[in-house]
Formats: sequence, C-alpha cells, structure tokens
Amino acid sequence: MNHLQHAFTAALSVVFALSPCQTEAQRMSVPTLPVPSGSYAIGRQAVHLIDSARADRFATDGKRRRELMVYIWYPVRRPVGQLTGDYLPGAKQMDETSSVQQVMRGEFESRWPLIVSGSIRSHVLANAPPATHPGGFPVVLFSHGLLSTSFAYSAQLEDLVSHGYVVVAIEHTDAAGAVLFPDGQIRAFRRPTSALSGDPLQQMISAMHDENEIGAEDVRFVLDTLEKRELPLVEAMDMQRIAAVGHSYGGTLTARACQLDPRIRACISEDGEVNPIGAFLDYPDHALLTQPFLLIEIDRPPPSDEELTHMRETREQWEQYLTRERQQLESCEAGSYRAVLRRPGMVHGSFSDEPVFTTAQESEKASEAIGNLLLIEEINRAFLGKYLKRQAAPLLDKHGDAPAGVTVEHFAKQTPRANTSGDPRR
Repeated sequence: MNHLQHAFTAALSVVFALSPCQTEAQRMSVPTLPVPSGSYAIGRQAVHLIDSARADRFATDGKRRRELMVYIWYPVRRPVGQLTGDYLPGAKQMDETSSVQQVMRGEFESRWPLIVSGSIRSHVLANAPPATHPGGFPVVLFSHGLLSTSFAYSAQLEDLVSHGYVVVAIEHTDAAGAVLFPDGQIRAFRRPTSALSGDPLQQMISAMHDENEIGAEDVRFVLDTLEKRELPLVEAMDMQRIAAVGHSYGGTLTARACQLDPRIRACISEDGEVNPIGAFLDYPDHALLTQPFLLIEIDRPPPSDEELTHMRETREQWEQYLTRERQQLESCEAGSYRAVLRRPGMVHGSFSDEPVFTTAQESEKASEAIGNLLLIEEINRAFLGKYLKRQAAPLLDKHGDAPAGVTVEHFAKQTPRANTSGDPRR
C-alpha cells in the first residue's frame, strides 16, 4: 500500500467518524475534515494589515486605505491527542447580518449553520507555539477563489502545514465572500461597475484584469510585510523559500503576482486558466513567469455547439484559446508543468472542502471526493517539495509514475514533453 493509499484510508475513516457527544442523527449529519497526512499539528494566527500605499477602491472620501485579513497557518509539535478548533473564525458575527449571511450561505450552502454553530471543526490549535526548524519552514502564500474564503480550503492548507510549510492565507477584501475585521466591520463581496459598455465578454475580461491586479498587489504587499518582519511568526519562516498557490480566481491572480515578483520561487494555479485568453491573463507589460509554474486543470471535454453559444464563443475562438494556453505554458520557465486530472467526481470545487463535506453521507461519492482531494494535495507537495525543499518528484518527472487519471506534461522552454500518453489539453 503506497503513501496515497494510506492517507486515503485514514481520511475516509475520519469522514465517517462518530463523536460520542452526539446523537446518531447528529453524528450522521456533521461532516469532518480528513486528518492531515504529515507529522506536524497545525497552528493558526490572525493578522490585520493596512496597506498605506493603496486606497480602498470603494472609499467615498479617498482616504481609507486597503485593508486585509491574513491568517498564518503554521507547524506545531503534535500534542498528545488531536484537538480541534474553529473552522471559520467570526462565523457567528457574519451570520448576524442578513446580507452577509446570504453570501456565506451561497458559498457553504447547508453546511453554513453547522459552521456557525461550531459543529464543523478544523484541526487548528489557535495561537499555539510554533514548531522550530533550522532556518525556518518554507512559506506558501495562498489565495482563495472569487466569492470564497481561504477557510473553504482548510483540508488543503492543513495538509501542507502538516508536512512542514507555513501557509500565509490572504482574505482578498471585496473578492472574498465576507471578511471580518477586528473592529467588527464586515466586508462582503462586491465588485466595481465596469466602465466599458457593449461587448459583455470584453467587460468580463476588463473586470478580471482589474480584480487580478488588485489581488496580485495584495500578495506582494503581504510579501513586503513579511520581509520587513512585521508579522508574527516570521522567526518560523524561511524567506528564501517562498511559493504562491491559488485556486480559480486565486490561481489567476497568483500567476500575475509571480509575473511581477521574482521573490516568489514557485507558482501553482489550481484550475485558474482563463477562457478565452489562456493559461493566465495577458497584460500590456507582457511580463513572463520567471519561476517554475504548475497549472493543475480539471479535464473538460470540448464544448458542444450549444455550450459555445451559451458562452458567446465560436469553435474557432475555442481552438485559439487552447493554442494560446499552450503557447503561454511553453513560454514559462524551464521546469514548469501542467497536470490534467481525469477522474470520476473531479470538479472545479475539488480543490476545496466542498465535495468532501457535501458527499459525507454517500460512501461511494465520499471515496471519490477524498481520493481527488488527496491526489491534488500530493501533486502540490511534489511540486513544492521539488522547488522549496530540493526533493525528488517522481510523480512529475518520471514516465509512468503519474497516478491513474492524471496526465503530467513537462515544459522546458523549447522542448515540452509529456510523461503519459494521450492529449493533455483537456
């Protein structure tokens, strides 16, 4: 039995674990996060940041500055017995405002009341003393999807931390579903009205450029703050080993942050490709990625004519999109990859906790959801381990070692090659 199978067996057993403090009906209705597969326990601290150099784009007086909440997830020496902590700090306060409650119910659906009540738990030990490691742990800057929150990716973040990474998760104000600040202010999702008129596609692309630039600057501001040693726990971090990871919108802004900032040593976009543009957005500066890049994509068959009509896209535009995506990936730094995932139950939300939570009552679907999440975690660890820890990555580099349902394509500037057979595009 390999490492992934061991982790899968442990994770599945936890999803169906029953707490002795609940009735049978309650036990069957509360989903549980998989136990992280690494040797460290997980600590978490909240940090409030204000970027004095950037104005709040929704401020009416022009004086308010850009505010962010950042949550630092970090390795802790594992205590005797596994404690649990809040899944989403501040959920009760968010639930008290009807408009915010509506947004968060849209994100978490039937799970939201369980999060508010504290029934759904994480494996976090709030404000616990960090573990020590010579030179500090490598750092991962994490960005969530649009209308989401980094807490929706708790399983993925916990797993990284358990393997010896510090994860600095950024709540991107206005792009997140809701952000609670220490003064009680809650900022729910909102976006500015596009200044463009006419073509809806161009309006969408313009809005994406704007939002991704803001998100990329959030990442760079947090990195600046870390370098100035103005955040707690910096003594546990190795500032020479920094990566950035994001899902969906977070993946797209992460690619932009990596284009702009060579301090980031490795970059992962989780299903953050942009139809009809490519693997990432184009900008007037034509900046290239100068660090290894990993794009993890969910396999999607070519759209039907009906779907293209709904997307307001022609077959020719779709083919141009695929061509442009490949051209962009071939322009990336040597040592970049694309991993295409073709497995039952694998969807855009598989990078988050959602499928694990929503399928907890159905053993077959729960097995799929957990297996998919563990696979994503393994791919991420292989890439980050290679570039931040100098570890071998046979999953990425050796022909035939990719798990079933995964195609890994290696880009080396001029000579891209695939390590599994078949068309890796979609």
